Amino acid sequence: MTDTRFQLITPADRADFRQLVAPLAEACWPEFMLHDPIADHCWDDLFTRFAEFQFGLLDTHTGKAIAQGNSLPLHWDGVPADLPERGWDWAFEQAISDHRAGLQPRTQCAIQINIHPDYRGQGLSPNMVQSMRAIGQQKGFSQLIAPVRPNQKSLYPLTSIDHYITWQTPAGLPFDAWLRVHVRLGARIVKACHAAMTIRGSLADWTAWTAMEFPESGPYIVPGALIPVDMDVEAGQGIYVEPNVWTVHNLTA
Repeated sequence: MTDTRFQLITPADRADFRQLVAPLAEACWPEFMLHDPIADHCWDDLFTRFAEFQFGLLDTHTGKAIAQGNSLPLHWDGVPADLPERGWDWAFEQAISDHRAGLQPRTQCAIQINIHPDYRGQGLSPNMVQSMRAIGQQKGFSQLIAPVRPNQKSLYPLTSIDHYITWQTPAGLPFDAWLRVHVRLGARIVKACHAAMTIRGSLADWTAWTAMEFPESGPYIVPGALIPVDMDVEAGQGIYVEPNVWTVHNLTA
């Protein structure tokens, strides 16, 4: 692959931007991750309110989008240690609330970077993070905050997120590959956010999303989930409260 094969695109460049990047969600995420109520309700706002904070990567050989990056502007400019437990959901709702109130944005917050599975392992992750950082730098923001979904945590669902983020490689870098990308680019791991996203569904929903059956109440290890999903057979529902990891990039360095 050559550098000229991949082209950065934005909603301003392509009228069909949303159509191009839409298939990435199903290709990149477990089905249950597509049913966060905040995302379902607010996703259009990424493009109607915050289009300049979205971008994608086009494979010019195929004409298909193979990666996308989404972020939001926040009025928040506080102490990183005070970032909230509701990470991802909080950022989405807060950005929209700030925009409606006409508050001046001061901080960029990452929402997601996803890369099609066929293109992973080719060194695109750092470039995607750098492209997201560049947006915040162009806006004059001093920091990019990111509720990072540690992509290898799903292999260790019984390990607490607080303990997981202490794991390191022999070189002293984070054990998790996605956290490692951020740290290598200068990000600082601040803390876990234990309720970054909350997904509720009926038992029938969860069966459709996972191809699993849930014969009795209790926690279940679900492929792709970072921690067990709590199923309540009597109530007929399952609840997944996903933990993420707050990281902070200094955009002035």
